[in-house]
Amino acid sequence: MRSAERMVKLFRIINVTFLLGSTSVILVLISLFTPLFSQAVVYVFMLLPLPSMPSVAKSSPPTAYVVLGGGLTNDHNNQIILNNYSLNRARTAATAYHDLPLPIVLSGAEAPWLGQWLIEHGIDGLISENASMNTCENARFTAKRIPLHHVYLITDGYHMARARRQFALNGINSTPIEAPLPVRRDWMKPAQNLSHSRRAVYEIAAYLRDVIRPQIDCRHANDVTSEQLLTPRGNAAKTPEQ
Repeated sequence: MRSAERMVKLFRIINVTFLLGSTSVILVLISLFTPLFSQAVVYVFMLLPLPSMPSVAKSSPPTAYVVLGGGLTNDHNNQIILNNYSLNRARTAATAYHDLPLPIVLSGAEAPWLGQWLIEHGIDGLISENASMNTCENARFTAKRIPLHHVYLITDGYHMARARRQFALNGINSTPIEAPLPVRRDWMKPAQNLSHSRRAVYEIAAYLRDVIRPQIDCRHANDVTSEQLLTPRGNAAKTPEQ
């Protein structure tokens, strides 16, 4: 009798666990088509601690803007131009600069195009780092290009946590300034929300990769010369957002 009762309890526990698990999976899948999932991911990212940094990085105020490239594309004449991710970051930098003029550091293969856009919009005196190919190199090569302790970091909200971590690992503290993504969240547009969810999932995976098994294609500062940091890559190809 006791054996039968134990079996009944076991089946009840299994059923409840299965029901709760199935309900959770269904709710998560539904949330992917709403703003909830991506907003929750950004909120959690904001709570993540940064690696330890030198005390001067923690105590110094921001002294520059650092704009991370978000990719390039081609126009209808097959000319290389900023994609919408990079363009939004350039616009965000311009707005911030007009509110508080500080040096602007442009990081990535997109730097020449970011610089051209900013110059066309009345901002000059730019500092470029043209060699980096990923977020890890953005941080390492920016630190090599110019001595910085604390910066305003400009990228999108999903990329921000991973970027801030990489800059902290290179001794640079950062205050985030989020650039908007090309597609907005909208409760009435599930497809747009799903694009945000895909970006959020990508950043979760990339952040965990950086923590658990850092990428092997991140060159060290000594792997590039100062001349390479200053040399634009004229034959830059299309690149996805970082």
